[in-house]
Amino acid sequence: MKFSLLSLLIIFMPVLPVLADVSGKVVKVLDGDTVDVLSKDSMNKMVKTRVRLAGIDAPEKKQPFGQRSRQQLSRLVGGKQVIVVGKQRDRYGRLLGTIMLDGRDINACQVRTGMAWAYRYKGKAATPAYLAPEAQARASKRGLWAQKSAVAPWEWRRAAR
Repeated sequence: MKFSLLSLLIIFMPVLPVLADVSGKVVKVLDGDTVDVLSKDSMNKMVKTRVRLAGIDAPEKKQPFGQRSRQQLSRLVGGKQVIVVGKQRDRYGRLLGTIMLDGRDINACQVRTGMAWAYRYKGKAATPAYLAPEAQARASKRGLWAQKSAVAPWEWRRAAR
């Protein structure tokens, strides 16, 4: 039986783990757009994954509404089993994902309740679907929009440097 070089490479090629969606328990809420999720990996070992909620930007901890945003996210998902949909990582190694709980998009909930902005990069929304909930929260003066002059987190971070 003859094997070609390609056949041998396929047979002996190591199997690389594929980064997949995460299903697990939220064990820590760091701020209004970052959580730690405890789940089992493919080897059935417990792993903690830091998740940055994709498409939104919540106030920083020391920024007005920062603690309220974190508390709201904690009420929504703290200690609960969630599914994180996402495959990309940011420059800090955090999984960028959408948290789903009982079919609800929790990222959108943070925006809808006025606890986060729809994240923008170079003036464009990373997730255009979050613009309408942000506009509704702003018009209703919900959450951070109750402030006279809410400062977007990306502007607040730039000013803090």
